[in-house]
Amino acid sequence: NNSNNNNNCKKGQIQYNPDVPMSKEQLTAWRREMRRVRNRESAAASRRKVRDRIEELEEEVAAWKKRYEEVMDRLEKKQAEKG
Repeated sequence: NNSNNNNNCKKGQIQYNPDVPMSKEQLTAWRREMRRVRNRESAAASRRKVRDRIEELEEEVAAWKKRYEEVMDRLEKKQAEKG
């Protein structure tokens, strides 16, 4: 019954109400393909998130290296003044 296939279904459940009815096998194949599409998009988003985080951490490392060099330079100057 198509009246039960409304928008009140669980999140993630794929619905397709074509003008031309699909066989159960066709509907299963369509759902499988939609699941593959969602998974592909999710994987791409996950990879993008990882790349963004790596970039963020690399920038943080560069900032800490710069700060370390500045502190070491100051330390060397202080030691030279004493020596």
